[in-house]
Amino acid sequence: MQEIKARVYRMYELASYAFLRSIEAFKELNPEIVHEVERMSDEIEELGIKIEDNVFETIVRRQPVASDLRALASYNFVSLHLYRIGRYAYKVARIADLASGLKHYKELESIPLMASIAKATLDIAMRALLEGDLSEIDKLEELEAKSDKETVAMFEEIIEYLKKMSGITTMSMYYIIVGRYCERAADHSFSIAERAIYVHTGKRRKLGLAYKGQADTGPH
Repeated sequence: MQEIKARVYRMYELASYAFLRSIEAFKELNPEIVHEVERMSDEIEELGIKIEDNVFETIVRRQPVASDLRALASYNFVSLHLYRIGRYAYKVARIADLASGLKHYKELESIPLMASIAKATLDIAMRALLEGDLSEIDKLEELEAKSDKETVAMFEEIIEYLKKMSGITTMSMYYIIVGRYCERAADHSFSIAERAIYVHTGKRRKLGLAYKGQADTGPH
């Protein structure tokens, strides 16, 4: 159990760092960082495979009690979400590579901010899962609202630039795609946080503004 938990933690460290580095690669259009992110993406995938193998092996050999079984299933579930965040990092890095030869036509402020919000949500979710610290779960709602607000502002800014400038369509498309990956990374953090609640309380709870006001569905 401790070995699996340690690998989940390492996978989280790699995925969050790779994602932030991919944003840096896009901001600087730096091919060296692109290659660094690609290597980390491979390592993240390998860790995910090891975690899955470890989980199944432990279930078969140890026949864990209900609480441990719940944790094992959750570690496997969370590793999939971390893998996807790692894939977003890879895709952002590939966009940085595709953008070689282009130039940013505006200061990148929204995208790094959205990435930092995604990192903050992931940190909260993983602390909840690995340490049982559920004290900041409600803060996820605030972070989601902040991310949504920044996304809208970025889209509006891009539209204004498109009205005034020509030859920026491709880079504008890249801004939108990378911004979307930031949103998706935060969404995966919500799923991890929901699983953390289940691991430590035995209850399933939906997180996100769309679910505000709904009661817990109770233990399963």
